[in-house]
Amino acid sequence: IRFFTHQNTKKKHCQSRAVNYQYYPCKQTVLQLKQTYKKERNCIKEFFLYKMNGRELNSDLEAGETTALIAKPMRSDYHEKTAQKDNHTCDGNGDDDDDDELADLILHMFMANFQYSDDLSRYPKTNPKLPPVVRFKRHRNFYIFEINQFRHWWKTSRLLVRLSGGYEYCLNNLAWFAMGAFNVKKHKQAKRALKSMKAIGRGGVSREFLQNVHPFTRSVRLLLAIARGWEARVDNRFFEVLVAEAFAFMGNRCSRWIGRKGIDGITKSVLFPISAKFIAPYLDQNSRPVIVTMGFIRAILPFALSFQGSRFGRQLTFNTFKYANYRWHPVQSVMKFDKNAGVYQDMELDPELLGIAHRVAVAIDHGDNPVQSRENLLELGFHIFACGSGGHASYRQFVGEKVITLYITPYGPSILDEMPRYIILERRKAVSKTVNSSIINASAKPQAAICGFTYSGAYFQSQEWAALTNRYQLTLDAYERSCKILGTNTAMRHNNPLAGPPRDLQTLKEFIRYGNLPKKQRKDKKRWKNINREVERVARTVAKYQKQGTAPKQVIVYLEGLDCSAKSSTGGLVCSALEKCGYDVRTAQHNRPPNEEQKKKPWMDRGRFEFPEDVYGPDEEKPEYTALVWDRGPAGDFVYGSFASLNKTEKKMKYEEFRQYDAMCRVEDVLFIKLLFVADRDSIAGTLGKRLAHKKIARDLRIWLDANSIPHSREGLEEIEAHIDPTDFVAFNKYKSNLSIFTEFARNTNTLRNRTNMGSPDKYDDHWNVICTTKRYPARLKLLKKFEQQLRRYAVTPTDRVTLVGKFYAYFDPRTVARRLSSIVPENYVEEKHEAKKVSTRAIFQTFLLVLLLYFYAYITWKFDMTDYL
Repeated sequence: IRFFTHQNTKKKHCQSRAVNYQYYPCKQTVLQLKQTYKKERNCIKEFFLYKMNGRELNSDLEAGETTALIAKPMRSDYHEKTAQKDNHTCDGNGDDDDDDELADLILHMFMANFQYSDDLSRYPKTNPKLPPVVRFKRHRNFYIFEINQFRHWWKTSRLLVRLSGGYEYCLNNLAWFAMGAFNVKKHKQAKRALKSMKAIGRGGVSREFLQNVHPFTRSVRLLLAIARGWEARVDNRFFEVLVAEAFAFMGNRCSRWIGRKGIDGITKSVLFPISAKFIAPYLDQNSRPVIVTMGFIRAILPFALSFQGSRFGRQLTFNTFKYANYRWHPVQSVMKFDKNAGVYQDMELDPELLGIAHRVAVAIDHGDNPVQSRENLLELGFHIFACGSGGHASYRQFVGEKVITLYITPYGPSILDEMPRYIILERRKAVSKTVNSSIINASAKPQAAICGFTYSGAYFQSQEWAALTNRYQLTLDAYERSCKILGTNTAMRHNNPLAGPPRDLQTLKEFIRYGNLPKKQRKDKKRWKNINREVERVARTVAKYQKQGTAPKQVIVYLEGLDCSAKSSTGGLVCSALEKCGYDVRTAQHNRPPNEEQKKKPWMDRGRFEFPEDVYGPDEEKPEYTALVWDRGPAGDFVYGSFASLNKTEKKMKYEEFRQYDAMCRVEDVLFIKLLFVADRDSIAGTLGKRLAHKKIARDLRIWLDANSIPHSREGLEEIEAHIDPTDFVAFNKYKSNLSIFTEFARNTNTLRNRTNMGSPDKYDDHWNVICTTKRYPARLKLLKKFEQQLRRYAVTPTDRVTLVGKFYAYFDPRTVARRLSSIVPENYVEEKHEAKKVSTRAIFQTFLLVLLLYFYAYITWKFDMTDYL
């Protein structure tokens, strides 16, 4: 910070650390500044005022009225160009706008270090308060991590002290000879032998020291529990983590008690009798080996069980909160699906600023053209009032009596030659017209503030950005490790050795899988083994119904849902089961808008949305069993197509067309499986990070293949690069609205039993199933089981399906579903139900287990017995 006296009234230019400034004389004297900021709890340090007052005074000024020069951003050609477009002043007067700018700069230049440690907006705008970390991560803060490391060291050290004390007890000649003289056949001597064993387990001569340090040990654990809850506030889990830490402590103490009592009981009731019969008669030491061995086990076993007890109490609490809040299940009916439940309890951010953040991300876009980004932000109402050579820029927007400030800073490293941005949005009351009030209001605490990251036109919260970058880096690390072991003996030991560079998406995934850490490889191998076993079981079920003649001849698998929600990989498991039993599976892409010929026909015409038999040409032989996968479908027209702007009446017409198409599938004996895939934002961000890494690897593979002496195909690399495109980030930025549209479509096109009268009732379920792929492994297993259930309901009772007579009546009876889609009678619109959440049975049962754990802890600690109060 630089100060100039009244003699230095000439303009001065300098470059600050982050912003280019011009220095001008301030309108206020030092005394006026001092009086102003005394009213604001002395926001400027007195040290700076003394510095200014201590300068050599000018003869034209009275003592103590030294004029300070303050900084103002230099106006570039861009500012002059856009000045006429900008109507952001409070009263239309440019001088007042200059005063507003000067107010913010006075605040940032002369204010002391940010003392509002609990307020995110008071930290420097050029970097986050904390580096982004994935959700649910513990020990993000360095000091909390070190406290936890110290706790584990202290815990292990106490075990070593306990073992050394037990060893010292054994070195005592009196105790040593006494243990060798005990005859455990006798009751009293067995009790004394048990006491000796307990003395070794308690630490012998070190027991007093271990008891004296108990308060310190408890204090460290209490401090760490509070610190873990404090750092979990960023995930809105403060209370949940505190409760989990409390029950983790109870589980720790209970598991230790069980370990000690278990060793005592086994030694007294099992080992002593065995020792008296098989060991003592043949050794002159009698039962001394059993006493010493079980004494040291008694010291070690509670230590080992304490970790499992803590994990049991903590995970039981987390699962109870999960099911009590009715989170998404791996597979559930759309009528029981609550789109607002999610997988975790998200932060309650300001909705106005959150909506602005998404629009700001779209305006910044890729960020490769700063001038274009500024013009886009100007269209949103944001004008720039400070910028710097480091990329930092400050914008402001006036909305009524509010002023919204936007800070944008590049946040490296770049990803695929695109630099992410870190942004902060703050909302305050509108800055007043006078300089005095402007400075005071600029120093006021914001009404609301949010922060996040932008990349490729999408806005990411800190946890979502951490999920993307972590998955991106983990994928690149696995690829690098695979390259290192390529062609080595380690690679050749696998069933599928790394014989060369990957050439398509499937081989790239296998290549990266071999670069994962050994623990993850074993885990993935076990999971895929279980999934393949389930696929084989479902295939055997389908083959059984084929032999009985009740299996469907045609199957449509409709995959719909959010982008990057593992639709193809998860839904493809159903197709794999069908292929194993002789179905000819083909795929139809419906992610393009209809052409001119299709627009002339009804929306759900079979010319666009085909049956499985429609995809075969006149010269192709149609197999007996066929299946067709719809990759995207009719619902996509409401999200990405022209139906997004339809009113409610028009939407009901379209919904009825889809329902009639579904009824037509029943008439034609086509099994129509409708799957809606959803995932939380963190999971989708992680998938985006993985695909970005794949795209970066594809660029490296081009160089790799160009270095070979023989030509190689490049088509597979184009498939890898096309696996992610800018529309994925656009869809992520519209996550909430897209999820609402998809669920609305599924609710209003859901097919219920006995819906139509076509000669016989429909008794097999054909409703929408919502697949939550946040956890891929349980979702895939549950999906295969759900498909088997639908298939069984279709095939077990063939009379429940529409018969030939029913088809005949359906064709001529006008009261049934019409084959032609010209006459449509809209049904009632199905609104989303906002009922009170019902507590699940599992949540009640787990709560009961927590109460039992609490009672057990009270019993072993304070000898609390409920029967005394009954």
